[in-house]
Amino acid sequence: MSENTLYKLNDDASTLVTEDFRAGDVQYSDARLKAFREATDLTANLDALEQVIDWVLDERSPVEKGTTEIEAAVAPAVRKFIDIPLREAGDPSLWHWLAIAWKPEFVRYRWPYDDSQRTVTSMNEKFLGSTQDLYTNAFSRMWFIAEFTCDGDDYSVTEAVFKQQYRVNRIFDRMDLRRPATGRALSKVAIDEDADDDILEETAKTVSHQWSVTAEECLKEDIIEDIVGEIHERVERRTM
Repeated sequence: MSENTLYKLNDDASTLVTEDFRAGDVQYSDARLKAFREATDLTANLDALEQVIDWVLDERSPVEKGTTEIEAAVAPAVRKFIDIPLREAGDPSLWHWLAIAWKPEFVRYRWPYDDSQRTVTSMNEKFLGSTQDLYTNAFSRMWFIAEFTCDGDDYSVTEAVFKQQYRVNRIFDRMDLRRPATGRALSKVAIDEDADDDILEETAKTVSHQWSVTAEECLKEDIIEDIVGEIHERVERRTM
């Protein structure tokens, strides 16, 4: 398997995200990036990931520009081929490099700048956002949500939950729910097409409160899934 060095960008890289860059087909050269880039000790199979992304970007692809299906198709590959420790994944400058220097055209395809709801600030966040906010940086968002929803090599829940944009944000906006077992359990509730958004929101809040009094890390995954399921049923009964 081919491995490529991963880089990170320094804080001055924010100057690269100009109006032309946000809106246009701009790809910076290695010479232009030299002052902003620093090699890490991390590697990833970017060649394989690029094949997946290029398939999505191809004009013959069934995946339409600006849709959630893009992330559903690409997120499993982001997590699979950028197989790095969770601690290192928390460094936002790594994801800034991927978004600004490696594949900015992907970011523009998923989050078109000419969308009526897009602003300069929200577009900048897709390139420069923090890993604390999983609605921001285009690549870190996919990596972390895939990390919290996959079951080994099974990304079926990941793919399904990314098609539910509102619901995935309601779950992973909360720092204390960004845990694999909890993320999978809540995501299984969220991907039910008949699920109610308000009930899901209340379920997430209640699970969040539950983990403030219960040590989730001490529980087995099947127990966590049972607890989340019971909480969801209680919330449903209260709202009927």
